[in-house]
Amino acid sequence: MALTSVRPPPVIVRRLLRLVWPSVAILTTILGLPVLVAGAVASLVDRRARLFRATGLTLLVVWLDVQLLSGCWRLRLADPRGSGPTWKADHEQLLADVLDTAMRVGKKWVGFEVRLDTVMDFGDPERPLLAFARHAGPADSLAVAWLLSRTAGRLPRIVLADALRWDPGIDLILTRLGSDFVPSLSGAGDDRLSGVRRLADSLGRDDALLMFPEGQNFSPSRRSRLIARLRERGQAARVKQAERLRNVLPPKTKGVIATLQARPDADVMIVAHAGLGRLTGVRDIYAAIPFEHPFLVHTWTYAAESVPRDPAAIEAWLAQRWTEIDTWVEGRD
Repeated sequence: MALTSVRPPPVIVRRLLRLVWPSVAILTTILGLPVLVAGAVASLVDRRARLFRATGLTLLVVWLDVQLLSGCWRLRLADPRGSGPTWKADHEQLLADVLDTAMRVGKKWVGFEVRLDTVMDFGDPERPLLAFARHAGPADSLAVAWLLSRTAGRLPRIVLADALRWDPGIDLILTRLGSDFVPSLSGAGDDRLSGVRRLADSLGRDDALLMFPEGQNFSPSRRSRLIARLRERGQAARVKQAERLRNVLPPKTKGVIATLQARPDADVMIVAHAGLGRLTGVRDIYAAIPFEHPFLVHTWTYAAESVPRDPAAIEAWLAQRWTEIDTWVEGRD
């Protein structure tokens, strides 16, 4: 099920999840340990040790989420009003540390390794950076956020689906850091853009914003369904664009337009990645463990003055960028 079809939890449920999550983690660990042992035994037959690796990684990720929660609680106790001079920096450090650990754990347990295909250009350090990334494969949003954090020194504010509020650790820390949880369901009208504009307006000169214009992870079946929907709506131009793209979904433009118009001073980075993009379901991911290919990243960076700000020109510019991503990904996934 895609996140776009999942409703976010009500506020009271979000708060309850934060309270019970450590207990859920303990219960998950108790239930998971026999599976971990069984996976260790099964690895005598399955040399890839997939059950052992997948179970161990799952348990570690659950506890990393608890680490996010407990770290947020600790920072609240130290600064009850959240008004201290290091409030934001402390939360950024907490998230960066957890992302570091997640990347180390992912590499050790399942071979999830991030590599750069080229030297990254982060634009003018005196300007904010807008990063628009491909959306495909397991944990791509975490990997791109980590890469911007550790390579560029800019922990990005992220535009993500509000269905992710079901994860209490992600919900709490990204809310405090001012990320935007876009309404997942259609029919939200301009509410889907107001938070994006607000987030873009709030960027400082050394801040970054990360957005995934496709809206959901690529898969061949999603691509086929999207083309069918566009054809039913009579959107011939969009159908042609989607049919030309073989490895990505055509980008949605409203959020990108709102962001670029809100920050004409910002440089823009386009982020492509390959290697794991064809792993589109749980079975695919499980079968590929440990991953034989790295999460390979390639970026293009454009100075603010070279990026159009007129809506029609932005749509054409973004379509061209996604064609370039599609071409680069071809043969690498």
